[in-house]
Amino acid sequence: MLTDDAYRVLKWKILSMELPPGTWLNELGLVKSIGFSRAPIHQALHRLQSDGLVEIRPRKGALVRVWSPEDIEHLIEARIPLETTVVRLASARASDAEIAELNERMAQGPALLKASDREGLVMLDHLFHQSLARFARNPVLGELVENIHHRSMLLWYLPLSGHQEYGQVITQHQSILDAIAARDAEAAIRAMTDHLSTFSNSHSSVHSEP
Repeated sequence: MLTDDAYRVLKWKILSMELPPGTWLNELGLVKSIGFSRAPIHQALHRLQSDGLVEIRPRKGALVRVWSPEDIEHLIEARIPLETTVVRLASARASDAEIAELNERMAQGPALLKASDREGLVMLDHLFHQSLARFARNPVLGELVENIHHRSMLLWYLPLSGHQEYGQVITQHQSILDAIAARDAEAAIRAMTDHLSTFSNSHSSVHSEP
């Protein structure tokens, strides 16, 4: 469906910062730049507004959302109870084979970091959190994690600029997965809380919208 295709293209352009926060979008300009007709672009922008990635302003166009420190804090506040529930359930319900497979995928992190492959690191982060949601065996949680993580993906491209920050995320992911593998739900909850709290602190310098 053309609307789905236009939505995916525009969403990735936003998440990858090709269209950074504060960019004004208009439907005619997008028709020329990405090659879809106006109707699917119109519908895609409304879906992106539902995702919290753009704000549609009547008679002005759509603005790629600018994240304030307060917005980020609200996002992290929502993620902590959601994702600590996920890891608690995953510690009991994930199979050994699933954990081993995710460990293999996460082992790609250092190579991506060495290559400064930011897109690859973002996608690996997405894989990690979606895999944990799948391990929890709760489709409602899975849908909620999918939605909130898409909003969070944009934050990877703001202040995380160096190897140290990305390396810290890789280490924290491994601590979470190790705790799940050990079936230690309390350790997994602590590791996830530490991960998200550190993530919040690292974004405290994001500028608010003028």
